[in-house]
Amino acid sequence: MLSFTKRKIAELRSCTSGNVLVLAATGCFVLTGAVGLAVDVSQWYLSKRQLQQAVDSAALAAAHTLSQGGTDTYRTAGMNDLERNDDDMTISVETLSTSPATGGWAGDSGAIEVIATTSKSLPFSGLFMDSAVTIRSRGVATAVSRGENCVISLAETGVGINVLGTADVGAGCGVIANSTDDSAVTLVGTSYLDANPISAVGNISASDTNYPSDTAILPYGVAQTDPIAERGLEVPTDPTTCDYNNERVLPRDSETYTAPPGGAMRFCGGLNVQGSVTFNPGVYIMDAGDFQVSSTATIRGEGVTFVLTGNAAGNVAAVDIAGGADVNLSAPTSAQDADWFGMLFFQDPDLGSSRESNIAGDANLNLEGIVYMPKGDLSFLGSSGQTSDCIYLIAERVTIGGEASIDNNCGLDYEGMNFQNYRIALVE
Repeated sequence: MLSFTKRKIAELRSCTSGNVLVLAATGCFVLTGAVGLAVDVSQWYLSKRQLQQAVDSAALAAAHTLSQGGTDTYRTAGMNDLERNDDDMTISVETLSTSPATGGWAGDSGAIEVIATTSKSLPFSGLFMDSAVTIRSRGVATAVSRGENCVISLAETGVGINVLGTADVGAGCGVIANSTDDSAVTLVGTSYLDANPISAVGNISASDTNYPSDTAILPYGVAQTDPIAERGLEVPTDPTTCDYNNERVLPRDSETYTAPPGGAMRFCGGLNVQGSVTFNPGVYIMDAGDFQVSSTATIRGEGVTFVLTGNAAGNVAAVDIAGGADVNLSAPTSAQDADWFGMLFFQDPDLGSSRESNIAGDANLNLEGIVYMPKGDLSFLGSSGQTSDCIYLIAERVTIGGEASIDNNCGLDYEGMNFQNYRIALVE
């Protein structure tokens, strides 16, 4: 009996017929674990991506609200956006605030940081864990510069920038309309606008033949703050009396005007130039009458500012420069005038104007400085050879036509003014 038993044990030791079954059973266990982990990882990754998208979207919404002055409402905007994205998960917010605590934007009061978590029970690893996995995501959004604008429409409704049907406009800078309208920037017909970027708070009405293929088209963006308002410029009250009344310079006549140092010269009823005029450096006030320049006029002025005002919107002075006029005007530098530097035309920001200003010209039109009409409309029409290497057009609404050429190759005096084009973007 003992020998029989020993013989069977020896047979079992030498038998290999069951090895495959053992290996198969072991392999099945490993394979099941691998499949289970793969399912868990894919579900974890999906939940992580969904949470990150929700956090990023909330950061963008809050940053956009903050950029519009919503210092008290940006958090509500971010939380509302998170609620719209929490259908498939429960999101807990750790942080939704300005001035991120860490990262490249730490301490920046214009940046929004959102940190949120969610819990996810995983089907396989959950068998061995006491609690669900915690997933955490962080996003930071802020306004980032996309270049500089030199044509700015401040109107909040309607068409802000209108490029006429046959216009061919070259701008070495960006254009922006603050209007929320679906056609805030409108490029009509075969018009062509070479500007970068083209931005609007609302939408941009144009086809891809209206601008170069590499142009950044930025609808539904951040409004441009008025870069001049913060300077606190006001219409001069002195002199209180008129230096000239309904002044006119006839075609064969010539005049030189000299404003008093540190003061201004007042033209009541405006100034109509058909002949030749030279303005010495200074401030010239057009009061309740337009600054009219006919096609026969020749005008020179270096270091000059023209203030356009009146006593009601209906008679606030406008600018009317006819095509063909020989015009060369430049704004003062900071060395010439610490208050009015860079300002060529300044229309009363309190009264505005019910009439449109018109600037037309060709190779003989050279303007350098800022044309500022925050509550008035401006039409800028160029023709062959017209160039303005340093000009900013800021008005309630701007119409551009002809073969206009504008750029912002200006000096150091302009760098302190915020003409930057901003776009809300994720930065971390």
